[in-house]
Amino acid sequence: MESANETVMSLGNRYTIDREIGSGGGGSVYLAHDAVLNRWVAIKRIHDDGGSANIAAAVREATQLASLQHPNIVTIHDVLKSGEDMLVVMEHISGQNIDQIEGPMPVDFFMDFARQCLAALGAAHSAGIVHRDIKAGNIMLARLPSGDFQVKLLDFGLAKAQPEPMLQTMDQSGAVLGSIFTMAPEQFNCQPLDQRTDLYSLGCVFYQALTAQRPFKGKTAPSVIAAHLQNDFIPISALRPDVPSGLCSWVEGLFACNPANRPPSASAAADALAQIPLTPPPALRPILQPPPTPVKSTPFYKSSRLAVAALSVLALFVLATFLLFDGKRLFATPQNKDAESKKVRDSFSADERGAIAAMDGKTITITGTISQFGEEGAHRFLTFEGASNRDAMLFFDTNINEFPKFRLVKFAGQKIQAKGKVCEMDKRLLVAIATMSDISIAPPDAPTPKSK
Repeated sequence: MESANETVMSLGNRYTIDREIGSGGGGSVYLAHDAVLNRWVAIKRIHDDGGSANIAAAVREATQLASLQHPNIVTIHDVLKSGEDMLVVMEHISGQNIDQIEGPMPVDFFMDFARQCLAALGAAHSAGIVHRDIKAGNIMLARLPSGDFQVKLLDFGLAKAQPEPMLQTMDQSGAVLGSIFTMAPEQFNCQPLDQRTDLYSLGCVFYQALTAQRPFKGKTAPSVIAAHLQNDFIPISALRPDVPSGLCSWVEGLFACNPANRPPSASAAADALAQIPLTPPPALRPILQPPPTPVKSTPFYKSSRLAVAALSVLALFVLATFLLFDGKRLFATPQNKDAESKKVRDSFSADERGAIAAMDGKTITITGTISQFGEEGAHRFLTFEGASNRDAMLFFDTNINEFPKFRLVKFAGQKIQAKGKVCEMDKRLLVAIATMSDISIAPPDAPTPKSK
């Protein structure tokens, strides 16, 4: 991590590494801040394991991807050479990948998701690029300011920019490269690959999106491969009877074992998707209820008498209640107006451990001087001076938001005010901060809250 940090920081001091966010496939990915354009970027460091020719090929592929400029494909900002390695500076996507989505997608959500995935794949294929490693972890759902979502296809690290079918790449041990759960049979058999190979992998992701399960499973790698080669999977309709049969058949057709039985292209698959009727299966259609029996209307004069009688009964009830309780409970003045109108306290100093612990699950404002910064994996902390056993700390979860390390460390030695939710984790009392805007330097004249 330190070497990567030094490498990137040497690039005109433009990029500040925050943390590593991924690794594999011969490279690592880091979250970094672009000081020139004031934006977050992802920097992929590709190791030169195959000589200069490998770097040159990677540059050509990144250049082709950069020329796509498709809304559903991650944007490449820059390609830089650093020693023996190459750095690809790309758009940072804040969201969740499909592996992180809990539960199956609703059908209407899935339809939009599938259309965007196919649009991304079609754009790459039009440029002569076959991805070869499409999997749930490489497809992100980014939340837009409008509340909608946008699909982003990531990691073309195994992509090859060739218009003709190619052989599956092997590593030095002879093992094929890619995700075993979404690889097409032709990849295992080292047969030529083309656009239909990506469609197979995407079909496996679609199956997972609809069922929250992988189509081809096994306890060992050979058993997973055998399931692919035998096309052995549980039909979607058995797991999701609410999904229209036409949609089930369409998804399962994408990962047909024989490439000839799959759609010829992403655009052809998208056209077929648009033709699928979304009428629910007959067994799930609501049973039509017989029309309600007409109710005979009550004459006006009768309904008026009923209303008068009801009001009379209500008046007698109120009068009896008043006499029974001597009017005290109906019209009594509160004994202590100040006690009733007193607001619940929500501001605390960092040393009020007991009072803060009593606010578990509630949002408070906490004031105190920060002594140090710390981190444990994706979790980051600011510890207050005088806090025992690391209690009453500010807690930042980088899985839910960006909390830049280079900004958090600047709070050390400063008196701050922060707003967050009180929680306990690993027997530590914490105040969880939702966004960076919820923490700031306290004004010099800001009083420190004291218990009453």
